[in-house]
Amino acid sequence: MTQDPMIDEAMRERIGSILNEIERREGARILVAVESGSRAWRFASRDSDYDVRFIYVRPVEDYLSVETRRDVIELPVDGTLDVNGWDLRKALGLIAKSNAVVAEWLTSPVVYRRDDGTAALLLGLARACAHLPALAYHYDRSARRAWAPGDDPVRLKSYFYALRPALALDWMRRKAEPPPMDLPGLMEGIPLPDDLREAVAMLLLRKRAATESDTAERVPPLEAYLTATLSEMAPRPGIWDRAPAVKAVDEAFRALLRPARAEILGSG
Repeated sequence: MTQDPMIDEAMRERIGSILNEIERREGARILVAVESGSRAWRFASRDSDYDVRFIYVRPVEDYLSVETRRDVIELPVDGTLDVNGWDLRKALGLIAKSNAVVAEWLTSPVVYRRDDGTAALLLGLARACAHLPALAYHYDRSARRAWAPGDDPVRLKSYFYALRPALALDWMRRKAEPPPMDLPGLMEGIPLPDDLREAVAMLLLRKRAATESDTAERVPPLEAYLTATLSEMAPRPGIWDRAPAVKAVDEAFRALLRPARAEILGSG
């Protein structure tokens, strides 16, 4: 595996051990485990934590109980590591609703664990079920929560937390397709002014040496881009026909549970 400059190898080993312990304790199998935060988005600060996210499947019998089982596994945040995951049923239900977060997990450039066949199936479903108005609404609100125009200094973190979803909006408007999740992928795929690219490159250098709380003076090319991109608010998506998506994810859920029983029981 090629070493990732955003990921400390000792931390990668620690994360692998934590994932193994989760499987042992929960009696589940982790299908996909990735980095989901600024390290995966490729603009981490020197003190950024690790945001580990995963999708897991339990034994078939757990899904046939009359008792509703919790569909999230969360570990206490320790200041360095933030680890939590979603049950396969929950992840598939969100895919049917065109959830942007699940799609991002499945396209993260930082992978800690992956069943390639299952990951490909889930990503195919996420793309097939993608409803662009729902994704646009998500990214529009994400950008607006992170940034507002003004004259006061802005946190470097806020700039990038606004820029990434703004670029995703720009991507969808130009290409009418779901965007990649990482900043380089977004910037490579759409035409942008040279002064904006230069400003972002300089800010990236600053952010890698900065802390999460460091601020910067307003950057005119970035302010102009964010203002223009967010000048028109993406509307809340209306009701759309999700029946085909529900049928597709139900079929995938049943197909994935069949081998899951044998694999989980066999590993015990």
